[in-house]
Amino acid sequence: MSDSVDLMNDIHNDTNLASRLDRVERSLTRVRGTNLVLIAALAALVVGGANAPQDTMSVRRLAVVDANGKERLVLDGEDANKAAGLAWYDEEGFARLSAKTYPSGQSSFQCLDTKGQSRIAITTQTSGESSVQWRDVNNKLRIGASTKPNGEALMIWMAPNGKQQIKIYTDENGVAKFTSSG
Repeated sequence: MSDSVDLMNDIHNDTNLASRLDRVERSLTRVRGTNLVLIAALAALVVGGANAPQDTMSVRRLAVVDANGKERLVLDGEDANKAAGLAWYDEEGFARLSAKTYPSGQSSFQCLDTKGQSRIAITTQTSGESSVQWRDVNNKLRIGASTKPNGEALMIWMAPNGKQQIKIYTDENGVAKFTSSG
């Protein structure tokens, strides 16, 4: 009889053990499901946060490159002259347009040729003067226009040798004047 009691206890224990094992497996399945949901939610937060618009981005220099990795547009917070600027480059790597502000308060915009020479320059000075200059292929000033802080405004045309040919201007009293040499 003792053997049959032991056998009954073993069967009862096996049934109890199987029941407990079944509960552990179900619990483990729920934990795994919960973990998958939490990982998916965390991934969504990370990806969503990375794509969210930012109010501010701080960089010292930003370069936009073409398909070949060449810089085509560069925004520089401070160059060798301590000027902040934006430059557009051609396929050969030459600056073709340049806009800068200098620590002195001067600002400039330049159109450059394929040799890097400034052909058209627009500047403002801290004195209040502003000017536009057109230069030829030899970097000689050919046409210039400016306004002065005292109210004068002028425009000049130069010969290839640098000699002034035509000057049209208004003086500080608003009197228009014209000179030419030939």
